[in-house]
Amino acid sequence: MLSNVEGSASRNFFYTAVLWMAIGMSFGLFAAVLLVVPDLVKNIPVLQYFTFGRVRPVHTNLVLFGWLSGAYFATLYYMVPRVCGTRLWSERLGNFTVIYHNLLMAAYAVTLLLGMNAGREYAESPWILKILTVGLFALVFFNVLMTVAHRKEKELYVTAWYMLGAVATAPVIYIVGNQFLLPQNPISGVNDAVVNWFYGHNILGYWFTPIGVGAVYYLLPKLTGNPIWSHRLSMIGFWMLMFVYGPTGAHHLVNGPVPYWLQTVAIAFSVCLIIPVWTVLTNFYGTMNGRWGALKESVPLKFTVTAMVFYFITCFQGPMQSLRSVSAITHFTNWVVGHAHLALLGTFSFVMFATIYYALPRLISREIWSARLMEWHYWLSLIGFTLFFVALTVGGLVQGSDWAANQSSNFIASVINQRPFNIARAIGGAMILGAQFLFIFNIFKTATAGRHFSAEAAEAGTVAAGG
Repeated sequence: MLSNVEGSASRNFFYTAVLWMAIGMSFGLFAAVLLVVPDLVKNIPVLQYFTFGRVRPVHTNLVLFGWLSGAYFATLYYMVPRVCGTRLWSERLGNFTVIYHNLLMAAYAVTLLLGMNAGREYAESPWILKILTVGLFALVFFNVLMTVAHRKEKELYVTAWYMLGAVATAPVIYIVGNQFLLPQNPISGVNDAVVNWFYGHNILGYWFTPIGVGAVYYLLPKLTGNPIWSHRLSMIGFWMLMFVYGPTGAHHLVNGPVPYWLQTVAIAFSVCLIIPVWTVLTNFYGTMNGRWGALKESVPLKFTVTAMVFYFITCFQGPMQSLRSVSAITHFTNWVVGHAHLALLGTFSFVMFATIYYALPRLISREIWSARLMEWHYWLSLIGFTLFFVALTVGGLVQGSDWAANQSSNFIASVINQRPFNIARAIGGAMILGAQFLFIFNIFKTATAGRHFSAEAAEAGTVAAGG
């Protein structure tokens, strides 16, 4: 039942992750539509489970933990063995975690739709599911650590460092941020908010960021044929990321009732994040030197380069919006929603699209079925996301300005002013979702009808459409 075939765990995680992506993004589009037509589910009994307050956490949890984390597990299983010069330690354990992950995500969706919500950002799932989530991470991380322990390559490439950094820190962030997994929350009030944003921001910094950046460091040399511009610079960036990200979570609480000194520390460390970001971007630019022309022919490279552009914007926005004067306008507005999507969709989901287009053909020895559909996937995703992001960003500035203009006596005016931006947001979301259905169809046809190629062609890097 549990295959021991090399690469099977990574392949299966990629397959199931894209399905959770489609489900999670469908819930996201439905939530966007509800902001335009809030009475859509009114007086329809079966739709009582699909109100905005239930749909939105299903969307965020399935996208973060079903799609991105599932794709990250696949990436760990694919890249770590290759940079270590060995096989994944246990394909059977890897395939067990695929099944485990899918059952867990189904439980996430059902419980949240039933209203079993802890009411804490990115930590809404019931207590028992948090325990099971830690169990899943522990099994994946054990498999990865054992793979590294049995490596044949003495020196660790930067990709392995970033991924091991995520392996070592993400479980600690998850356990502490979910109040040590205790059934009765021991922390309440302001302290609960501090702990929640220690988790909410640092799960991005110590899980989603290092795996995504590590994947870029793997993909760029493969897709361009150039070595990484500076391995030393990449290691400086890694250690700086590990050092400065931790205290930044409280910048989500700037101008709130948390201690002033804690806000100041979070702001200072948020500004310091510019350092590891610039190491990545400098290395990216140096590695791309002389190979920009390859963008015409390689869709995976298009996704990777676009992700790096969005990464730059994300990491400019983050420190800027942590400043008290900026946060006074942007906090609680759609600007913040746009910023979150810029990191998790525009940056790291785009990196995973590139990873799947590169890795999957090599896992199944089949070429991508349609290069044209890849192009459609890229351009629809890019245009749809740009519309989506601009609508949220501009709408957020309008929203914050309305509030700052002291319209508390007529709050509904600020809601009405958001309607055109909410419509644009829904249109952009529909384009993004449509692009992902093209992506899934292309992946399905690749798995069933893609042209076979030899293992030698894969090793030589000559696989069509894979870069």
